[in-house]
This record gives sequence, structure tokens and C-alpha cells, in this order.
Amino acid sequence: MKMKKRKRIVEEWTVEKLYKKRGTLAFPEYQRQDNLWSDSKKGLLIDSILQDIDIPKLYFNRTKEGSIEVIDGQQRLWAIWGFLDGEFRIGRAGSKGDARPVTFSELPKTDRDTISDFILQVTVFRRADEDYLRELFVRLQLGLLLNTGEKLHAASGLMKQFVFRKLADHRFIRGLGIPERRYARETLCAQIAINSFARAKVKEFARTRYEDLLAFFQEYERPQGKDATFFESATKQIIEAMSLLWKTLGDETAELRNRSFVLSVYLLFEEVVREKELKSVSDERVFQKFVQKVWKRLKEEGKAGMGRRNRELYEFDTMLSSAPGERYQIERRHERLREFFEYFRSTGKVKGDR
Repeated sequence: MKMKKRKRIVEEWTVEKLYKKRGTLAFPEYQRQDNLWSDSKKGLLIDSILQDIDIPKLYFNRTKEGSIEVIDGQQRLWAIWGFLDGEFRIGRAGSKGDARPVTFSELPKTDRDTISDFILQVTVFRRADEDYLRELFVRLQLGLLLNTGEKLHAASGLMKQFVFRKLADHRFIRGLGIPERRYARETLCAQIAINSFARAKVKEFARTRYEDLLAFFQEYERPQGKDATFFESATKQIIEAMSLLWKTLGDETAELRNRSFVLSVYLLFEEVVREKELKSVSDERVFQKFVQKVWKRLKEEGKAGMGRRNRELYEFDTMLSSAPGERYQIERRHERLREFFEYFRSTGKVKGDR
């Protein structure tokens, strides 16, 4: 196959130039969320510049419209811009313990000039297509500990849009006690979607490693024919089930902070809805109390440590934390949670409690 040529040059940009050009730089949609670094990490970068220690190069793309996109280096840029804007202070490496951390404007002029004149290497592509840039972004991050959500954010297509925009913005997902940073909620949504689709299509659960979720996104990137029809039906089912789950759990939603537990709760709820087991408001109330009590008891048993008394919950908790994304473990959790639910419906108690 003939490879498409892409012009690529290496330029040298000073910190001063990067600062002056900040208004012309854009961040593509697939970039990770901005300003994730702590002040201490930003300060280490600034101190590296002051000590003339080389830092990784930046990757830009000049579009056909003439704008410049940042493909890699967003965190470094925010750190540099933030320091020059006086947003945080740094302590100097080797300084005495009583040295006061300073802002950029408080540095001696020689240090300010050192920072402004520091040269960074920038690899600049010219009119590279989006698919190539997304792949480049992911490959550049492979050694930088990006999590699953950040890497999935570089994907494209209908499934990516459904998961990251529609599903992640659902009231149930927004109501959870799961942090919003680093696409934690979007990752949960992807795990929900892949398992809901697998259950509807082949009546099996699905593993939720990054490579599995990426393949799932790619499978439904641009669905056609029967796949498009199935996509519309399956996504509609997820939204409807999630809306009913939000209505059922209400304020209790905010207490849920474990993604593996939320995934299992959703899959069980989707199943009981599909099998028409919730026939009344009282049935929904039973499910709400069930989730509330199981989650409360899981936390209590966790705090008890060696004093745990409920072996059933101990085993289930192990399933939540050990290989949580493996297909067999998701299936085992589902079966166990289903057992808990049946027991709770008949007794009003959490299985294993005395």
C-alpha cells in the first residue's frame, strides 16, 4: 500500500514565542482535559527550564485554514503559560528551606530572561488528516500513563459520540459520586455500552480493557444497514433503562462511587426491566432499597477489615476489585448480585447478614 506523504519539519520556538502565540493555538477535541498537572509538577517543569534541562518536544499541526493545532504538549503549555501569568509560585531547586516560593514577576530579571529565551523543539505537521493525528496522539501517550478514558477520547465515530456526549451527559451519570476528571465517567459509560450491546446481540458479557472498548468504538464508528438499525435500538434501550434507574435510585445515586459496582447495578437493572420484573412503583422502591443497603453494607464491611462478618459481601467485594474488567468477573458479579437481589426481595435482608 502506498503511504500518504505528510510534510513534517522541526522548528525551534522560544517560551516567549509560545506565550505570544497562545491565542493562535487550538486544542483538538481528542486532547485530554486541560490543566491536569498539580502546581508541584508544573513547578518542576519551570525549574527544569531554569536549569536548562531538556524537556520533551511539542507536536503541532498547521491546518489548511492556517490555524495551529496542538497535538501533544498541552500540559507543558498550560504550565508555562500559567507561570508567566502568575497563577502559581515555584521554589528553586537547591534553595534554602526558608526561601519563599515566587511567581514569574518576582524572579530576578536574569531568571525571567532565561525562561523567556528557553528553546523548545516543535515538530510541525502540515495539513495532516484527523485520523492520522488521532493515531499519532495515542501513540505519543503510550509511555505517559494515559488511562483508558483519555485514550478512548482520541477515537471518533457514532459510538464515541454516543458514549462521550449523550450517555456521559445523562442525569444518572452526572448524579453519581464518581469524579469527573480524566474521563472516569466516560469510561464507565463505555463499559456499560459494550456489555449492554453484547448482552443484546450474543447474550454474553464483554471484557472492558482499552483494546476491547476501542474495537467496540471502531465496530460502530459508521454502522450501516442492519448494524445501524441495531445501533439505534440498542442505544435507545440503554437510555430508557438508565432514565428509569435514575428515577428509581433518586438521591441515592450520589452515594455510588465505585465504577465496577455501578456497572453491575446497571446491568442487573437493565435485565430486570427487560424481563418486566418491575411491575409497580413498589417494585422500583424495593430495588432502590436493595442497592442502598448492599452499598452501605459493602462500605461497612470494608471499614471492618479483619472484623468482617459477611462472607458473601467479602467475596463480592473481591470481585469488584480483582480483575474488574475481565468478562468472567463481570459475569460472576452479575450472577452474585442477582442472587443478592432475589434474597433481598424475599427477606428484606442482605444475603450473608445475620
